[in-house]
Amino acid sequence: MFLRILLLIARLKFAFFSLFIWFILINFISLVVAGGGGGRTKKDTAGSRIDDGSMYGDGAVYDNGDPNYDSEEETLEEKNKYLPPAVLRRAVGNASMTLTKYKVNKLNYLSVILIYLLTCSFAQKTIEPIIKEYFVSGDIDEILTSIYDINVPEYAYEFVKRSVNMSFDHGDRERELVSQLISNGYPDTFSANMIGKGFERLFELIDEIEKDAPTARDMLATFISRAVVDEVLPPSFLSDAVVKNLGGEIIEHSKRMLSRDHGGAKLEKVWGPGDGRPVEEMKIAVDQLLQEYLISGDLVEASRCIKELQSPNFYHEIVKRAITHAMDKTVEQRNSMSVLLAYLVERDQLTRYQAIKGFNRLHFLLPDLQLDTPAAAAILEAFVAKAKEDSVLPVEYEYVNNSN
Repeated sequence: MFLRILLLIARLKFAFFSLFIWFILINFISLVVAGGGGGRTKKDTAGSRIDDGSMYGDGAVYDNGDPNYDSEEETLEEKNKYLPPAVLRRAVGNASMTLTKYKVNKLNYLSVILIYLLTCSFAQKTIEPIIKEYFVSGDIDEILTSIYDINVPEYAYEFVKRSVNMSFDHGDRERELVSQLISNGYPDTFSANMIGKGFERLFELIDEIEKDAPTARDMLATFISRAVVDEVLPPSFLSDAVVKNLGGEIIEHSKRMLSRDHGGAKLEKVWGPGDGRPVEEMKIAVDQLLQEYLISGDLVEASRCIKELQSPNFYHEIVKRAITHAMDKTVEQRNSMSVLLAYLVERDQLTRYQAIKGFNRLHFLLPDLQLDTPAAAAILEAFVAKAKEDSVLPVEYEYVNNSN
């Protein structure tokens, strides 16, 4: 409820904020078009797209189809002479192409600076409370809905930057939550460009960050490596010249982590299962509670034990191990496991995302499971059918092997 009130306030503030920004932008653009550059000719106002040191450009390309295109060559110094600093160009996002095409006066600069300051204030007051609430609840669906409701896709990188930065002051549980947020938010909420841009901003701030978090560089390298393993950040990000220049030793550290034997498998659980405990210890706890459940059939007790794990992002492992344990059991015990999964979904402990991930892992491991249980394929299909019937899986669920 508290989070929804915050979102309502944020939406109202953003509505007024947007009207104010549009007012400034309209005046800003009208001043520029009217000759804010001091009455210079078209030849003087011809602009070119300048590399501001970021691999994520604004997409503005000027050619002979542009009314301001000038085929006469200019020196690099002349082209750069009237451009504002890169940080201001990034701050106004899509408006940056206006700044590169026209020479702006002092009033224009004041407008841009004001937009930048207001945007930063809005982001800080709106984004940070949502992330703090997420660290408490661990509800990925809720935070993704909150980000969608705010409706500022051009600042999606701020969520990446601030969530990673805020996790430096917390434990492995929060860092796992952030990695899961980035992974689950891709590509609908966070594009690869926005994820990369968030990391770039952290490169620029890392000297200040490590004053309060001395291990920040190592943790940032781990976040980047994890993003590559989760396939939300392309490996080419690590070889980009601009990124290497900004990231330096952080990028090199990421490369070393990815090049180690079984590096991918280790990075998938680099923060542990989510509550700070080692993965192996968590697996033992899951096995014990499942064995006790098969003996007692007590749904309430099993649900309580699962909740005590405090690792909602580890529930796909519960799905996988529950069905694996039931493979060589009686039909009645297999039905009992299906009842448990349905109960967890009904109580909103198990999300469909985690259920799908667990069943996908079972399909992937099926050849190994058949070595011990020849009928594993048929048993798994029976579990899938029951899961669809109980709304644990969507009715259209079908496993697709993307490993090739």
